[in-house]
Amino acid sequence: MIVDDQLANTNLLESFLKINGYVNYTTTNDSREVPQLVEANQPDLILLDIMMPHLSGIDILRWLREKLYLDGPLRVMVLTADVTKETLKEVLKEGAHDMLRKPFDFIELELRLHNLLHTNWMIKQLNDQSTHLSFLVDQRTAEITQKNEELEQFIYVASHDTQEPLRMITGFLQLLEKKYGEKLDDKGKEYIHFAIDGAHRMKMLIKDMLDFSRADRLNLGEPEEVEISDIIDDLKISLSRLLQETNTELTVERIPTINAFSAPLRQVLQNLLVNAINYQPKGQVPCIQIYSNETESEIVICVKDNGIGISKENQKKIFDMFTRLHRKEEYAGSGIGLSISKKLMEKMGGSISIDSELGKGSVFSLHFPK
Repeated sequence: MIVDDQLANTNLLESFLKINGYVNYTTTNDSREVPQLVEANQPDLILLDIMMPHLSGIDILRWLREKLYLDGPLRVMVLTADVTKETLKEVLKEGAHDMLRKPFDFIELELRLHNLLHTNWMIKQLNDQSTHLSFLVDQRTAEITQKNEELEQFIYVASHDTQEPLRMITGFLQLLEKKYGEKLDDKGKEYIHFAIDGAHRMKMLIKDMLDFSRADRLNLGEPEEVEISDIIDDLKISLSRLLQETNTELTVERIPTINAFSAPLRQVLQNLLVNAINYQPKGQVPCIQIYSNETESEIVICVKDNGIGISKENQKKIFDMFTRLHRKEEYAGSGIGLSISKKLMEKMGGSISIDSELGKGSVFSLHFPK
């Protein structure tokens, strides 16, 4: 597009374009027509005069910048007799890509036109590739999302449907032990014990897998004000038997009210409390402290224990599914509890971290952004 208020200049540039093989162009001697022509023709390059009545070249550059045309492949070359430093500075400030003094050398003009149009072409190619890449990413993301949903559904159905035959197996084993226990030798009783214990562990594993599957399906709704002390009081009741059997010492400092989701937060705290009680050196009384820290950006709820601790190299692994650092004979558990806790915290918009040293206990921190 050629924009110049002097007809002689537009005629000269038209002749130049025809001689050099350019055929798709438009011209105007009235700068007021530029917005309409740009929107209608979407030019690749504008040859723009500066000194014009009505709208100056600077006015047109500002309009192009405000309409974001200069953010795309469009290139603008300013042709002007005014080449003062002030003009050059203002032209470049408003977004022009090149500037040539009148009267200009036609060979130089052709080279500069070629460079600007080549730049325009490269930007279009990059935009096309970016659009294609974005399409592929969206397509792959949709495929992965669908596969994840199918996998979660499979885990849910498989876990749910497995519980009924497992209950039947456990029930018949218990009946076998009750009815024929006197006729079995010690080896037979041991076998039944192993089978019932294995079925019980399988039941707990299935339950944890269901919980993990439900964590992604959880519809939290809107956050609410949650009193952590109320959740702890509720957990003291539900875990009272475990607390009494282990003589656990549980101390809770004053914790501020936070905006969160009560049900998943209760499950996370329960997982941490049960782990703090179970993962203890043999014969040691569990001592657990629950307290909070606060910064400008977040509230952190901490669960500190005096348990066996976790080495630095294993601290990232413990949040992965089925990660067990000890044999099942040493410590019970499926290796899913912390994975569920991590997923629930992320679902709530927070995160979970650990600070631990082997043999010196652990501090699990729940981070809630303000």
